[in-house]
Amino acid sequence: MEMNKEIKKLSHEFNFADVPNWYVLCNNNHCPLHEDCLRFLAGSHAPDNLEIATCVMPKTLKGDNCRWFEKKTVAFYATGFSHLYDCVMTKDYTTMRKTITRYLHGAKMYYEYMRGERPLSPEQQQWIKDYVKSLGYEWEVEFDGYFEAYVYHHLALSRQ
Repeated sequence: MEMNKEIKKLSHEFNFADVPNWYVLCNNNHCPLHEDCLRFLAGSHAPDNLEIATCVMPKTLKGDNCRWFEKKTVAFYATGFSHLYDCVMTKDYTTMRKTITRYLHGAKMYYEYMRGERPLSPEQQQWIKDYVKSLGYEWEVEFDGYFEAYVYHHLALSRQ
């Protein structure tokens, strides 16, 4: 990953405030997978005042397998793209802005992403880079900032 901007590294201190409120937690310290499991890491850092949460039940563990296991994964997120259009030709600007707006689910979310209020996932960053290249631009898309964070996957609670 070649970037001129500094990447804010993941803190060694786990911050439970970064855990999405929909994320399923685990507290099973007898699970042989718990050292590598993000659900266990999150669950073990839940604050003392958290009284209710969605959790994986210990009986879910079957031998050495847990269908709710989620490997700790860190990704590079980007914040903001305030200079994306600086080198875009006038003839491409409107089409580019509308296409990226559609991709980012509408104007409200587009502006939240553009201002850096909502982080861009690695997949979203790559899509924007590929789209800019598809229009014939050779310059590398740079975002306003970058940071490392854990990847939380949203799985349906009715998972079988």
